[in-house]
Amino acid sequence: MNRIKRILTLFFLLVSVWSWGQNLPDQVDYFIESTDEFIQLDGKLDEPVWKKLPKAGGFYQTFPTDDQPALDSTQFMITYTDKAIIIGVICYDYLDGDYISTTRRRDFGWSNNDNVGVYLDPYNDKTNGFSFQVTPNNVQREGLVLLGGDVRDDWDNKWFSAVYKGDNFWSVEISIPFKTIRYNNVNQWNLQVLRNNLKRNERTAWIQVPQGYRMSNMTFSGRLNWDQSPEPAGPNVTVIPYVASSAGRNHEEGEPTEYKLDAGFDAKVAVSSSLNLDLTFNPDFSQVEVDQQVTNLQRFELFFPERRQFFLENQDLFADGGFFRSRPFFSRRIGIQGSGETRRNVPIIAGARLSGKIGSKWRVGALNMVTNRDETSKELSPAQNYSVAVLERQIFGRSRLSAIFVGRNNLGNSAVEYDSIRLASTGELRDQFGNEIAAEDTLITLSEYNYVYGLDYNLATVDNSWEGDFFYHRSSDPNVSSDEKYATGAFLRYQKPTFGARVNFQRIGENHNAEVGFVPRTGVSNYGAGTEFNIFPKEGSTIQRHGASFDFGGVLTNEWERLDNDAGVEYRFSFLNTSYLEVGSNWNYVSLTSSFDPSRSDGVELEENTTHDWYRYRIFYRSDRRKNFIVRGSISNGGFFNGRRFNAELGLTFRMPPLMQIELNGEYNKVNLPDPYSDADLYLIGPRFDLTLSNNVFFTTFIQYNSQSENLGHNSRFQWRFKPVSDVFLVYTDNYITDGFQTRNRAIVFKINYWLNL
Repeated sequence: MNRIKRILTLFFLLVSVWSWGQNLPDQVDYFIESTDEFIQLDGKLDEPVWKKLPKAGGFYQTFPTDDQPALDSTQFMITYTDKAIIIGVICYDYLDGDYISTTRRRDFGWSNNDNVGVYLDPYNDKTNGFSFQVTPNNVQREGLVLLGGDVRDDWDNKWFSAVYKGDNFWSVEISIPFKTIRYNNVNQWNLQVLRNNLKRNERTAWIQVPQGYRMSNMTFSGRLNWDQSPEPAGPNVTVIPYVASSAGRNHEEGEPTEYKLDAGFDAKVAVSSSLNLDLTFNPDFSQVEVDQQVTNLQRFELFFPERRQFFLENQDLFADGGFFRSRPFFSRRIGIQGSGETRRNVPIIAGARLSGKIGSKWRVGALNMVTNRDETSKELSPAQNYSVAVLERQIFGRSRLSAIFVGRNNLGNSAVEYDSIRLASTGELRDQFGNEIAAEDTLITLSEYNYVYGLDYNLATVDNSWEGDFFYHRSSDPNVSSDEKYATGAFLRYQKPTFGARVNFQRIGENHNAEVGFVPRTGVSNYGAGTEFNIFPKEGSTIQRHGASFDFGGVLTNEWERLDNDAGVEYRFSFLNTSYLEVGSNWNYVSLTSSFDPSRSDGVELEENTTHDWYRYRIFYRSDRRKNFIVRGSISNGGFFNGRRFNAELGLTFRMPPLMQIELNGEYNKVNLPDPYSDADLYLIGPRFDLTLSNNVFFTTFIQYNSQSENLGHNSRFQWRFKPVSDVFLVYTDNYITDGFQTRNRAIVFKINYWLNL
């Protein structure tokens, strides 16, 4: 049998080379025709319709090279009914051994599993779309394809697949209901099909993708031509009701056990085939995984990603305005106070969100949510109304011009009496009595209103060589001076497989106040630039690519006085066996605008108006991620303000595929400062146990020990997906004070939600 496989492999390679030709973007078409034949979704592709449909192939490597045809071929066929798009894919396999499929959990890690995926751009704008991937064990992963090919797999929706395993191949049938996706009623979409053949250690694409670009970038796609424009999906209303019961107790405050019974719903209403209205009433996010804790040795607020399903679809419309240090809208400001073990949900009464495409060039987004008074907060936190409106126009091919408005209105009775003041130099919040407010607790800001509005221009050339962002935003408050209330910035990047360069500048006014956004520092100007080089060795090397990068940046006051500077150099090695090595060094300069304790241990603080500079050195390594035991580790050492800091991070992953995965992530920071300042030994340990009993039953336990916050947290979550996008959750969470391991709080939640199509 092995000899036969080797002969078949050699024969296929000879045929591939003889008939080889690149499938280039916008030069390859697939013509899709409808069918009224019944297709049994079993993965076998044995219905007569599959024999009549044209097969597309000619897949091309994107890893380890981008100039060779695939070693294992892939073919696909597409048809459709009045209800769904149906795709059949055959993945040939001429290599001995089992497929690499590490888990049965939905939304698996793309790079760590054999899988094949279909990427659709139903808007024909080469910017946004949908992705659907399947492993040889029929584990599904779906995602939204956003600008630059970024796939966000936290989007969830209903679709169907089945897999069949044969000799030297595995095949899959995928059915995507028209009601699942948003699309324009035009007869040409964009299509890409990708395969991660991890067993062979190659990644291949139907449309050739040069190295240095994301495989999911929709500019590298072919044309999907319909025999007639797809009709609107028809009445499309989905209601997702839930019932949740919980019991929880705050032991630290000595409060009695609180019992709750909640019910609510989400709803999705297709206003058109490309425009969707999301509604929510009394939403519950208790099943959302807890934030991953971090050791914070920074002076400013940390960013935690959004995980709640209601905010995810078309989130780039709402969340990607401005730059990372100046976002006008950050959805975690709504209904969440704090982060990590201190995170507390603020009750959301109801919300509505309209988003999608109008015509071929316009996108719109509108959001409105009302939160209730936070009765559990020690601080006064009245009811609030939040609103966002975005209008976007595609221009010059793939570029976009958008206008945004973000608002918060106080619905309580204490709007003027308890106004908060944001200190421009540090970003701190203090109430009118001078009491400090944690930066992330902006929900207790009680001014009558806060508005932010502005324009964004996102540059993206058709050939992917240039991309950029340019924006201007202003804030409006009832009691803040009209001066210095703006934020503006420009970013430009040039990218080719072997060379890239970028430059950016950002200026934030002293009184700019985006309370529903993410602006950790105001009254400053940020600048930066960088370049990188990639070298692709010739055949025979164990290195897939290597190269250097250089970057520098800084922070100035808006009077052009120097505050911070940094510069760094790195050299990277990507190996053919998927392991990775990186070494680098960086230099930092800081001029403190307020006193600060670098150890974050409530010790003696460095005085304001003092300057500090230091060098640090770092090495990072990750082993072959195809293996069942993976090691990730980094060590950095060098200066830190007026002392030194040693940092070590270690990640261990052990798999028993596809049943179980155990991870252990740890971090150690040793901060040594001269007297009278404090030293610190900070530990962060986070073991995770992931059990996937089937494609529909999952159990996860996540433990986090954080010596900095003196907290030991535990979260266990059982999930049973008894029908598509319909789940039963049982979640248990508790937190302990590390000194004596006294219980801080404890809660258990039972929740059922059901996806109901009306």
